[in-house]
Amino acid sequence: MLALLLCWAFPAASASLTVKDLLEHRNQYHQQTVSVTGKIGSLKILAGPRNLPFYTFTLRDKVDSTEDVTVIMQGKPEVANGDHVYVYGVFVASRKAGRTTITNRIEATIVEQLYDQRQPLIG
Repeated sequence: MLALLLCWAFPAASASLTVKDLLEHRNQYHQQTVSVTGKIGSLKILAGPRNLPFYTFTLRDKVDSTEDVTVIMQGKPEVANGDHVYVYGVFVASRKAGRTTITNRIEATIVEQLYDQRQPLIG
């Protein structure tokens, strides 16, 4: 019970997935909260409704990997292209949004830069 509470209060305490694992089991994780680590690419800063800032980027296991997920996060980024990051949020395998279909996206609530290649500390 304590471990469950710790994972809820401190999401970095739960085990992180790789992008490859997430995509291989995408239907299992659809509309579930996930923790993923990877490298940032294609960072874009945008403005949404009422001019509120948000940003998007691709997340890959390695910079040269072809498998990626798109991450969207409200606010201004405190990360840059090439950074190794921890992402926590809800994974969407596929969803209709008007005329478009959103696939392989994490709607993040936490994006934190990791300063080395190890997994986030547990506990």
